[in-house]
Amino acid sequence: MNILVIHEVDWLKKITYEIHHLSELFSLEGHNVYAIDIPDPGNFSFKKIIRKSIDDYNRVYEKSSVKILRTPVIPIKGLNRVSAYFTSYKFIKKILRDYKIDIAFVYSIVNNIKGTIRACEELNIPMVHRTFDIVHKIIEEKYLSNFVYKIEKESYPKFNLVIANTPFMKNWSEEMGAKNVIVIPQGVDPNIMKKLPKDKEMQKKFNIGDNDKVVMYLGSILSHSGMDIILHDMPKILKEIPEVKLLIVGDGPDLQRLKRISKKLGLDKKIIFTGFVPYKEVPRFCSLADLCINPWRINEMTNKLSPVKIFDFLSCGKPTLATPLEGMLYDFPKKSNTIIYEDLELFTDKIIKLLRDTSLEQFGTRSREFVAENFTWDIVTKKMLKELDHMIK
Repeated sequence: MNILVIHEVDWLKKITYEIHHLSELFSLEGHNVYAIDIPDPGNFSFKKIIRKSIDDYNRVYEKSSVKILRTPVIPIKGLNRVSAYFTSYKFIKKILRDYKIDIAFVYSIVNNIKGTIRACEELNIPMVHRTFDIVHKIIEEKYLSNFVYKIEKESYPKFNLVIANTPFMKNWSEEMGAKNVIVIPQGVDPNIMKKLPKDKEMQKKFNIGDNDKVVMYLGSILSHSGMDIILHDMPKILKEIPEVKLLIVGDGPDLQRLKRISKKLGLDKKIIFTGFVPYKEVPRFCSLADLCINPWRINEMTNKLSPVKIFDFLSCGKPTLATPLEGMLYDFPKKSNTIIYEDLELFTDKIIKLLRDTSLEQFGTRSREFVAENFTWDIVTKKMLKELDHMIK
């Protein structure tokens, strides 16, 4: 198959995510894979942004081959996305023709979705949409949220197939008018996300002692992440367990606020902010952790999600404490004994209790076995390709 993967963020700057895994694994299964992204301005020249296609990039899988085709945009932050809304139709239609695309595998829902739908319909090319977010719920600005909701409402009925990651997203997609919806969960590569001994170099770099108890948060730092609550409760945790250190791995809009909280509380020596880290470095950071946490606030948007970082934590053999998102409970039900769930109001007390539990590490070992049996990217890839192949026959 000639598969066109359509995304609306910068492929090269986006943290390694499902789209990278699946696209590269599709190519390793013998398919020709092309990916459209929307480049961020960064330090690129106008000429590079407008014209460049990319074959040489930092791959997840060394022998994979995905050709990245960059949407023509105005190279100014903000305007790059607005301009993509208007340039995508002609660009995507040309790509569909030039590369004799059999099927469009669509992650976009805002900037280039109208152009995608128009081009695919005109050329009679089936569209498969992968969904795991209610996009308009993520957007705080009401006018923009309403605009995106309208796009979602118009787009979902036009997809030939929608592949949701949970039953909750399946139900929502059907409410949006999607006619053909199935569920395939996300995954993990246990050969990359693996359990490692404590990384001595990392310990030295971040001043983590052998006897320190490390609690780690990984991922985008957003207002719903709940990390502000954990920071405010750190004095309570330290009173009970003085050797605790909090390792916050990632970047995001709420990072600077967390740093201000840490400074105000005088916790600079107990809270470590790493900023963004490359995907393949994640197991090294996980090696430092005694406990991984995901204290997300539960709301209409977050409740349906099953964050892919949870799969990474578990595959690295790490005990994981999380608030009980419905999406996570579907992938990791309580009876599976893979994740420890606790409400946000009791989260801090649970952290203290778990760090005192001498059998905690065994919990992480069971979790790794569970994800390796049920949620590998190889399993997901085969399921996806079966559906794509069915769509073009």
